[in-house]
Amino acid sequence: MHLAARLPAAIAISLIALLPAPAADTHAIPQAVPAAARADYFQFPLPTWSKHCLGFGSQWRLCDGTPLRTCPSTGAVWLHTGFDVTTGIQPVRAAANGVIVGYLVDPTFKGGVLIRHQTATGIVITQYWHVWPRPGFSVGTPVSRGQVFADVANMGSRTHLHFAVFRGDMQSLAWRGALPPAPCAGDPAFPYHFVDPTLFVLANQVPAPPVRIKGHCHLDGEL
Repeated sequence: MHLAARLPAAIAISLIALLPAPAADTHAIPQAVPAAARADYFQFPLPTWSKHCLGFGSQWRLCDGTPLRTCPSTGAVWLHTGFDVTTGIQPVRAAANGVIVGYLVDPTFKGGVLIRHQTATGIVITQYWHVWPRPGFSVGTPVSRGQVFADVANMGSRTHLHFAVFRGDMQSLAWRGALPPAPCAGDPAFPYHFVDPTLFVLANQVPAPPVRIKGHCHLDGEL
């Protein structure tokens, strides 16, 4: 049985309600975060990386074009903070060494997980939506880069993975799947601390080994 199925119904919240503020009964960062190996390098959480419907900075809409949230005063559509990956149900791997610091369950959008990474340049939070954690993985569990910690949730024809990168330590805004554009008042405007997750991973991958070109020594008189 999935971990989500065993959780109290009280933590099942709607993602729309989640966006303005964190729910009071969500699983969040514990008082003492277990030590985790420093995140020197990152990788993509899935073996393939093609866009589903929304990329970083896309208007936050369903694939049929229906807006999920707009600014009341202007009607501007909120902007997507992550990258939606086309996928079936398959294992999800941690993008880097870190510790799980957040877990939410939503009746429509399934599970959300946050992993905190200590890097040489500061704290980074990676966000995974529409996943179910595997047994043994919960808030406070350390993970290593490439370790399977969850599976993509079955959302029927809308099955996909949402992956985001938040530069900064744990806070309620690290859960956001979208942020308002600048004309909206009362919220930090897009992108806040979110960065393009595809470009971030590409810039922080394990360096490729150098290409060694074997030379050929010519003897005197040899062409």
